[in-house]
This record gives sequence, structure tokens and C-alpha cells, in this order.
Amino acid sequence: LEPLLLNPVSPLALVLGKWAAVATVAMLIALLSCASFLPGQWLLRSETLAAMFRFGVGEGAMFLALLLPLAGALSALLMAIAIRCRSVKEAQANATALVLVVSLLPLLTLFNQDGEAPWHLGVPALAQITLMGRVLKGEPIAAWELSLPLAVSALLVALCLAFVARSLRGAAVK
Repeated sequence: LEPLLLNPVSPLALVLGKWAAVATVAMLIALLSCASFLPGQWLLRSETLAAMFRFGVGEGAMFLALLLPLAGALSALLMAIAIRCRSVKEAQANATALVLVVSLLPLLTLFNQDGEAPWHLGVPALAQITLMGRVLKGEPIAAWELSLPLAVSALLVALCLAFVARSLRGAAVK
């Protein structure tokens, strides 16, 4: 037991472990949300509604491919926001602001009279809502259109986790 106490865990390993726990919960929520649409279709009695709402296993898999990277990125971003806060209240307020921004980003497509813009795919949450709309419409999605939001999410995860690890390393020195 004594060697374990003398050998501290590296800040990066600690950050990766914490992020994995937070991201796993977020990804499970995304999985359950997508899976809940499948039995929801069985409850639709109207043929018109059933025709408008086609959500099968393929659409669910595409939704997960879009939402899982976003869940990981938002988890890392929440960690980066929380580490710089001085109190729980401040962290909660900042997390609420982030959730509000992410929730309101899809409204940008409603107010944009030109329709979809290519830059939408480079903005987390906006890219996912744009591509999920295409999935529901049955429109084809190019490989680059899937890879851009994935790359942005991966970059966001890397930057946020590096910031958190650097903050922990700096706190350990003081």
C-alpha cells in the first residue's frame, strides 16, 4: 500500500479517467435517447404520422455516430469550465450557460433564410442537428460531412483535456 501512496497518478491519467466516466454517462444518455425512438414508433396509430416519422435501426446508428463524439466533446468542455471555477455555484452557472448555448445553436438554422451553410458542419451541436435532419429526410451524407464534426469534436476533447491536465499539474506544484 505504501508504494501506491508514494507514486502519484499523473495528471493526464487522472483527467482521462474522469473524462471517461463523464463521457460514458453522456454517451449512455445519447444511446438511450436514440433507442427510445424505436419503440415510440410502435405507438403511432396514424399512418400519416408513421410515414412522416421513419426512424429505424439505421437512422438510430447514424444518430449515435453523430451524437457520441458530441457527448465526449461536451463532457470535456464541462470539465474545462469546472476546473477554472472557484465554487460549485460558479461551476453550475457556467455549465448552465454552456447548456443554454448548445440548446439554442440549432435555432440558427431556423433564422437563417439561406438554409444550410457549409460552416454549420464545423460548429458542434449545429453540425449534429443539421446532419440529423438530413438523416431523417433520407438524404445522403458524404464522408467528409461526417468526418468534419468528428474532427472538431476530437480537437475540442484534446484541447479541453490538455487544459484540465495542465491546470491540475499547476495546482499540484503550488
